[in-house]
Amino acid sequence: MDKKSIIGFVLILLILLLWPKWSKLINPPPEQPPAEHTTGAVEAETTAKEMPDELQAARFEKASSSAMPVMDEPVVPEKLIHIETESFTATLSSYGGLLKSLALKEYFTGNGHNGDSLVEMIGAPETSPWQAPGALTLGVEDSLYFINRAPFEVDGYDLTLFKGDESQTISFFYSGPDGASVRKDYTFSPDGYGFKLRLSVNKPGLLGFTDQLTLGWLTPVLATEKDYKEDLGKFAGFYFKGNEVIENKDVDVEEPISGECKWVALRSKYFTNIIIADNIPGSDALIVGKKSSVYDREGKQHEWKKFGAGLTFDIEGEYFTNDLTIYSGPLDYFCLQGIGYKLGQLVDMGFWLFRPFSIGALWIFIQLHKALFNYGLVIIIFSIIMKVVFWPLTRKSSASMMRMKDLQPKIQEMKAKYKNEPQKLNVETMKIYKEYGVNPFGSCLPLLVQLPVFWAMFSVLRNSIELRAAGFVFWITDLSQKDPYYILAILMALAMFIQQKMTITDPKQKMMIYIMPAVFLFIFGGMPSGLVLYWTMFSVIGIFEQILVKRKLEEEKKLAT
Repeated sequence: MDKKSIIGFVLILLILLLWPKWSKLINPPPEQPPAEHTTGAVEAETTAKEMPDELQAARFEKASSSAMPVMDEPVVPEKLIHIETESFTATLSSYGGLLKSLALKEYFTGNGHNGDSLVEMIGAPETSPWQAPGALTLGVEDSLYFINRAPFEVDGYDLTLFKGDESQTISFFYSGPDGASVRKDYTFSPDGYGFKLRLSVNKPGLLGFTDQLTLGWLTPVLATEKDYKEDLGKFAGFYFKGNEVIENKDVDVEEPISGECKWVALRSKYFTNIIIADNIPGSDALIVGKKSSVYDREGKQHEWKKFGAGLTFDIEGEYFTNDLTIYSGPLDYFCLQGIGYKLGQLVDMGFWLFRPFSIGALWIFIQLHKALFNYGLVIIIFSIIMKVVFWPLTRKSSASMMRMKDLQPKIQEMKAKYKNEPQKLNVETMKIYKEYGVNPFGSCLPLLVQLPVFWAMFSVLRNSIELRAAGFVFWITDLSQKDPYYILAILMALAMFIQQKMTITDPKQKMMIYIMPAVFLFIFGGMPSGLVLYWTMFSVIGIFEQILVKRKLEEEKKLAT
């Protein structure tokens, strides 16, 4: 790797790493009001258990003037229905027919498969900006109606569904005045992270739904990862409008988004809650947000953006019904993409230009993992595959660099001869390059071609649920996180040093042998260990490549003489 190639690659890396900060610098976010404080995800789970104290009419001030029925606190005891499938455990409440809890059986908090607790998809009730005692509430825009604390009749019992079982339905029914009613039919399957909801409302006007009705997920998303800063940075609301997936990270959002919407979603780094309209699309999408704060396990405070979402439907006539699909689970790209409506875009696969490479790399990873069962080995094999793919290009580049070394005495003679004639020097130098078949810029091309693959690896290793908590060997327990001891980064820098030693002979570039490995050690030290493993393997294989190319050139020289 020559000096120009190294400098070019470092500049590309720096641009990619610093671009988000530069974007924030030139487009600073609007000032927000002082954050309200909460005790964080751990205490929020405890608060969730104190639900009866929170069962009250939850509505914004603007809803106080709305024409809707008022009822006393429920006197009928709350009945909880528990559901267990192969993928999750859930709890439904007879109060409002709401989803109060949904825990993922295969995922634990703290980046581990045996972490602190199961990942919970429904946060505790919040005093601001909403007070939803569960998910799948009914209201208008961001105003929650009394119906969410009303006692529903329950048709069904606790369910345990495993592979081979048929889907089962649990129904919740509320009977209001003059024949008005609400019915929620939940249908669960033994596997997968989705379930069905049929919502039926008779005489909606008598229940306060005169023109519109909003089905909302107005419980905050909880942080699940060890790195709170990175996890919270992915929090956002999404909606699908006009065949386009739109992300919203703004806080203190209260205005609905007008236009036909097929789904809305809430996302953390690795998990998502989605409401999808199967029949009648929403006429509006609702994304609400609030800036707050949260404390991690070490007691460090972080900014927390709490988001809620909902789909609003127009109501015409005396009866409304709609079928919906609810997904609450991991950000599994191929699973979400299989559902349709571009749901795969909820997974952060990087800049749109590199996104196809990220998807392709993830697919290869998954296929290799079926045979290797270890993503560290998958990365090593993937590195070898990429080296084989790029071998023709790399071989030409390495040969060009080695010929450049052989031409250095002639180039130095030219520089001495035409030191006062720069234009003449350039002409004669290019003649020499042409005569010996050397491309002075040939060494840069492999790096540019490999850049999409490199960035795809960065996105896949950092954001794909498949790589979450994927261990390799001994100290590397999570390939999506940095190496805690920087061992891989040191090995990578050492491999780079050897490569530099083999290729750089110009005395003026000698310092690059020591400087560049140090620079790359600094840059890669904080990157996902899987990415460092990939580049380490790439560098180690590159050493053997250069040895092979050197031997090949020496054989050609012998034959020529």
